[in-house]
Amino acid sequence: MTSEFQKLICRELGNNNYNRYADLIRDGMKEKRVDLKMIFRDIYRMLEEKDVKDIAGRHDRLNDSLMAAFRISRMYLFSLLFYAAAIILLLVLQLNPLLTGIAIGGATLAFVWKTCEYIVNKYCYIDAQIVLIYKAVLERLILYKGTGKGSFVQK
Repeated sequence: MTSEFQKLICRELGNNNYNRYADLIRDGMKEKRVDLKMIFRDIYRMLEEKDVKDIAGRHDRLNDSLMAAFRISRMYLFSLLFYAAAIILLLVLQLNPLLTGIAIGGATLAFVWKTCEYIVNKYCYIDAQIVLIYKAVLERLILYKGTGKGSFVQK
């Protein structure tokens, strides 16, 4: 299971670039020194030749991904409450034990899936770092392409 941010970065920049950036951040965390500027420059150089329409589309997809991750976090409490209510209802109704067991098993599997999804999206520090850099690059490109000032990053 992958986070919404990882899916976005892999789609937008490719799996190889995602893995390279994640490794850089992971290694930097071990050394307590992360070079985020290098990742910023690399993404900037990759996207600087794109037109404003493409950059704006990427920015919209980034916003959609951020909203999806937010929605997953926000809906988890409702999933927990629904799961608890369903289990209590199944136990109170005292239906056929086999059917109750199957229903509780199905509800538990669905809840475990939602829990995994929540944890993956809630605690994706490395993916969030890459997304924040990607967002900064897109906003910088929109700003400079919109004003016609050209490239920001030195070659």
